[in-house]
Amino acid sequence: MAPIIAQSAEKGVWPAVLCAAEPNVESQKLYGPTKRADMVGPIGECPLDPCVLDRKAAEKLWSTSQEKTSLAWSV
Repeated sequence: MAPIIAQSAEKGVWPAVLCAAEPNVESQKLYGPTKRADMVGPIGECPLDPCVLDRKAAEKLWSTSQEKTSLAWSV
């Protein structure tokens, strides 16, 4: 069943390689598989939910994560 709903580990890393090596990728975009609900297939631009670009929510998540883990990193 895995080949139908997922990719191999090798293919799973392709979006990261694309983003690291391709000069034409854009920031604030999501790149990944483009077939079967964006789970398998050729790599391309995928839909990105606007909530992931919510800076205020990201700051709250960051501070809550630091508080709950008792770890702190300066960004």
